[in-house]
Amino acid sequence: MNAFRLFFDAVASGDYSAWNAWYAAFLKESDEAVMILLGQDFSGRNFSGANMRNFDLTGSVFSGAVLADADLCGATVDEADFSGAVLSSANLSGSFAAYAEFRDADLSFANLSGGDFSGASFRSARMYRCYAQRAVFTDADFSGADLSGTYARLAECAGADFSGAVLTGSLFPEENTILK
Repeated sequence: MNAFRLFFDAVASGDYSAWNAWYAAFLKESDEAVMILLGQDFSGRNFSGANMRNFDLTGSVFSGAVLADADLCGATVDEADFSGAVLSSANLSGSFAAYAEFRDADLSFANLSGGDFSGASFRSARMYRCYAQRAVFTDADFSGADLSGTYARLAECAGADFSGAVLTGSLFPEENTILK
């Protein structure tokens, strides 16, 4: 079956069970880009539980989309727009998201560990209890974000803006202690 057709049929229906089964059977061991979808507009679409490991989605738009429990491990989403998207419990570990836009997005319980979010904007995002160990947030913008309970031990945060951010119970490398 054509992978693109299978994936886009899943996007249209919002049901990723056939896509995820096909992915697990044929692609789960691949470390290379599985699908290259540069600059696509997926605004408002439902990707709940979708497997998009190692996809290249550079410059794509997910504004207002639902990606709850989606697997974007190792995906390239540089300069992608996730404004107002729901990424709760999503797996973005090892992803490349330089200069991506997560303004007003919900990343509660998301796994950002080992990802590169250099220059990304998390302005006013909800990031309650994110797991971000060893993530790179160089020059990222967290102004007004809720980072309550976020675990970012060994993360790189040089030049990041935390002005007005809620950091209650969070662990970041600069302090190496729980922030109040």
